[in-house]
Amino acid sequence: MATDDLDLVALICSRLCHDLAGSIGAVNNGVELLAEETDATMREEAIGLIAQSASDAARRLSFFRLALGASGSTAEPMAYGELARVARAYFDGGKLSLLLPGSDESMPKSLGKALLLGLSLAAGALPRGGSLSLIKARDGWHIRAEGTTLRWQEAMAQGLGDAAMPPEPQAAIARYTRRLAESAGYRLQAEPHESSVTLSFAAMGV
Repeated sequence: MATDDLDLVALICSRLCHDLAGSIGAVNNGVELLAEETDATMREEAIGLIAQSASDAARRLSFFRLALGASGSTAEPMAYGELARVARAYFDGGKLSLLLPGSDESMPKSLGKALLLGLSLAAGALPRGGSLSLIKARDGWHIRAEGTTLRWQEAMAQGLGDAAMPPEPQAAIARYTRRLAESAGYRLQAEPHESSVTLSFAAMGV
């Protein structure tokens, strides 16, 4: 494995750990509180904290398992319904409203993984919330993130580009997303604006 690929794997693992650390830490805090607390009301609150945090960790794991995992053959298609279910669970209860088209079709697994990661990248550009839309177009797919505050980091732009990738987890996710899209025959480009960013997955040759 090339050094660049080793760095990519390490940075993606760092992103996963960061994404799960808060939820797992909250579960641990809840368990400690439950072990020490004798008041019935406080114990009930601790149980609620544990349940909520465990649920949060589970939905995040489910998202990244589908987006980054290697279940089955890469030649197998991904059902759009599965993509939509995992995406809705991942963004449920957050600051973003998620709009997904209805569809019964399947897609190349690499493209499905790229779209899921693209949604997470676009969501990361809206720290104060907003709307996140997945749009099926004639030339491919588009992800549009729109909100009052847009923070499209240079690291993500570099990760999507051809230049050397900075050693940052978000850049690694962006680079891997681009690789997945290209392996499925799609060209990934980002178009950031003042209050929105669009990730376009255009079928090559269209």
